[in-house]
Amino acid sequence: PPGVPKSKNPAAINLSGDDHPFAIHEQKLPLWIPDVDSSRTVVIPTPRADPSSSLGVYPRPLSPNHPQITEVKQQFRFMGRLFAGAIRDSFMFPLPLSCAFLKLVQQADKLKDCPVSSVAFAASDMYIEDAARALTTHPDQDHDMEDASFEENSPTGVPRNDRDSRFSFDEDPNSPSTIGMLSKDLPRPGFLGGEIYAVESFVCSALDRLDKMAPPLSGEQLTLHQQKIGADTSFARVALGKNYDCSFDDYFKDRTFVDPLDPTQGECAMPLCENGHVRPVSVQNVREWVMLAKEFVLLTGVREQAIAFRKGVEDFFPPKYLSLFTPQELQRDVCGGGDNVDEWTESDIKALFNMKEGSGIDEASAAVVGMGGGVGASSLARRFDVSSWTMKSLFRTLKNASPLDRRSFLSFVTSVPIARKGMSKIEVVPIVSSSGEFLPLQDPGCLPRANTCARRLYLPKFETFESFEQVLWAVVRQECKFKGFYEWRG
Repeated sequence: PPGVPKSKNPAAINLSGDDHPFAIHEQKLPLWIPDVDSSRTVVIPTPRADPSSSLGVYPRPLSPNHPQITEVKQQFRFMGRLFAGAIRDSFMFPLPLSCAFLKLVQQADKLKDCPVSSVAFAASDMYIEDAARALTTHPDQDHDMEDASFEENSPTGVPRNDRDSRFSFDEDPNSPSTIGMLSKDLPRPGFLGGEIYAVESFVCSALDRLDKMAPPLSGEQLTLHQQKIGADTSFARVALGKNYDCSFDDYFKDRTFVDPLDPTQGECAMPLCENGHVRPVSVQNVREWVMLAKEFVLLTGVREQAIAFRKGVEDFFPPKYLSLFTPQELQRDVCGGGDNVDEWTESDIKALFNMKEGSGIDEASAAVVGMGGGVGASSLARRFDVSSWTMKSLFRTLKNASPLDRRSFLSFVTSVPIARKGMSKIEVVPIVSSSGEFLPLQDPGCLPRANTCARRLYLPKFETFESFEQVLWAVVRQECKFKGFYEWRG
């Protein structure tokens, strides 16, 4: 809409103009952790997440004192209203929210009173101090240095569980009402947040094994083992999925105890502890950094957004009813998280459209017959069948498309970038003249257009597949940038 310029950052929204309901002047709101690069075409891969974690957009963690937190909360309250309205009216909410954020929204009433304390420091220091005390017990024991290395998919020991327990909202871990924010809830594919999981899974677990060695290590041995873990150049390949060698020490050389997503890592970044910007991350204190970073990313940095989202839901109905569903069910059934757009087969694509099987009439004649029969555009759409050249070209175009382009197409035709079983089928309508002639492509008078309310796609006649594919994607991509230019108006 006018006054809302497009941001180059897909995770931010650019707002300006006094007529916008959440108007601020030429500022970008940091709403989400990005999962695509600045070109918006390349999904950033990350093996740095728990295999059991789910995909989905996750809020950009912010300090409660962030200068734009009020505007961000307004946006999340507005999204909460849309989410509740989608549930009430049986529509799809057009954002694939992560299960981790939905879990926070369900527990937002508890988040209001959830204290931020120094538990993370105490838990982390406990293991360091225990190891230090143990040094005086067996100072001369020799240990194999190979035990200090980290391995892919290495199990996390008891310290990981204690690091996770900081985020449980229920004293009974066996209670079904326990909603704990654990390592598997760290956002993915949000590539920056994945480093927390990678460091915990590989470096911290290697350090944990040192603490559990029997007999305990001497001070000199412990230092040597820690230095070996920090200097292991396979860290980047094994833990981060990189295609180059780089040790933990080198990769974290400029990291400090501040917001792990802030590239400056300086005084202006949100501190994770007092004077965090002057405290470098090292192999000796990395477990403490992981705990504090997890607390920021999973709790304190997103608490305000979750509470605001829940208030938006409350504008429609009591938000306690969200707890009737699991976060996975809300993601699948409300946000459409269970669709298979990324793995579309030709059968899946055909199932999206409302067609009749083989009429035996070529599509140009079919359009004329439909028009001459005195019926409307809805029946014209059904004249396109599986043998139609236009429909075959459409199937082929979607089959060859990237997941991002497929979702752009769905957004163009239905306004929602999600395909779910049971949804209304898309009708494809030939653009015809008043006499029923199937009109050829002509710019700008006769281009592909859509009516999202009716889930209807209008197509002109194309001469070649190449022109079909080129023109369709040009229209779809432009419409994704500037809504309304290709809306069908008759």
